[in-house]
Amino acid sequence: MNELIQCANELQVSIHSDHITENFLWSEIVCPCCDTIKIVPGVFAHMARLQVMRTELGFPIHVNSGHRCPKHNTAVGGAAHSWHLMFATDIRPEDHDPDKLKLMYRLALQLKFGGIGLYESDNFIHLDMRPETLRWRG
Repeated sequence: MNELIQCANELQVSIHSDHITENFLWSEIVCPCCDTIKIVPGVFAHMARLQVMRTELGFPIHVNSGHRCPKHNTAVGGAAHSWHLMFATDIRPEDHDPDKLKLMYRLALQLKFGGIGLYESDNFIHLDMRPETLRWRG
């Protein structure tokens, strides 16, 4: 597993194209109401880990939510101190397959995201790069 994390750490991300990684677009992770994103420590490592997940699993991953501005976070009922205000992603398998969601969750654990929340009934996983380890189910 250390090889996966090292691969994620070495993966190149781009700020000069529509793609932040091979399979993920900037447009998937910016705030949908104002088209902004905060480039904070961990954004590129986060996206590199998502790319490793996509490559390892071999199926498309949909980003439900990425960065949120305070206005959008309030509009969607986000927590007052949501990691989406800094940077987080809520992801799911593109085809909504619950078995694939479980595979994604197990790989997210191996990739050592800081915060990992599994929302099986809503078919998504929350991922963030907080410094401490936190796991929960919604």
